[in-house]
Amino acid sequence: MNTDSPAPVSEYSEAPPQSPHNPPGASARALRKFLDDPDYILRAWAAILILVAIDWVWARRAGFEIDGISPAVRGVAMIAALGFFFDYTGRARPVSEAAQYSALWIAFAVALAIYSYVVATLRMPMWDLRFARMDAALGFNWSAGFDLITSNWTVRYVFGHAYNSMMVQIFASIAFFALINRTDRNRELLWIGMLSVLISVSLSGPFPALGPYTKGVMPAWSAVLVTIRNGTLSKFTLADVTGIVAFPSVHTVMAVLLVYVHRPPLRSFVPVGILNALMLVAIPFAGHHYLVDMIAGGAIAAVFIAIGQAAMRPRSLARPQGV
Repeated sequence: MNTDSPAPVSEYSEAPPQSPHNPPGASARALRKFLDDPDYILRAWAAILILVAIDWVWARRAGFEIDGISPAVRGVAMIAALGFFFDYTGRARPVSEAAQYSALWIAFAVALAIYSYVVATLRMPMWDLRFARMDAALGFNWSAGFDLITSNWTVRYVFGHAYNSMMVQIFASIAFFALINRTDRNRELLWIGMLSVLISVSLSGPFPALGPYTKGVMPAWSAVLVTIRNGTLSKFTLADVTGIVAFPSVHTVMAVLLVYVHRPPLRSFVPVGILNALMLVAIPFAGHHYLVDMIAGGAIAAVFIAIGQAAMRPRSLARPQGV
């Protein structure tokens, strides 16, 4: 039996009739129906468009001028059109799925990056001192770890590339799941990823931080956050947008999620697990994060994975009819 073959349609088929004495909860039914609807891709686009609308309104209120949006929109539209074309014609299903999910992830990433900038305009009090004290209470010495990682070129190279592999892993996973006909895994990656990362970025507004760094050497992303908070950054190009979220750690969220969506029986579980273990070790130092950033990111990932399991739980097939 090929355990890596796609799950039968039962994984997302309608559940068998429930006993009237034990009906499922109304909220669980509603959530499951939303995520299992055949138009889930259109629903994902609707969710992203809502985020885009929030970005547009908030960016105008914050006085932001953003260049380079039109090329991004055209690129996303072309990829999405390619996906819908192959879906409509019924040819090259893996190409259709990979294109549609890639377009969704690119659109979401662009909207989320802008959202992180507008959220920073809340200018809430910084939490660095409190986060540093929490790390100290946990016995985490960032400076010692940073010196150890950066003192060896090979270690620095490996961990640096592991840290920067997040987006590459997402798109490689999309293509892999499409190729092996595991639409369910692409669906989990998209929905759990969008919800958990969106919550993470939203929390960065009331809990802003610059992250730990050596004296006098502020990371570039921290410097961008400073310019947003002091009002000196009002015009920027989309291509220059960088991640500015310290707490909770988005990289931690995605590292946990990527391991989860590649879980057995997929043979990709071991290499993906190793790569993301390296990413997790690298996050505090390559990404200038506090340990509490990672703890919060891991907690958010766990919560939304549990929600995803409840909403997209595989259902048992009714016994096949005799022939």
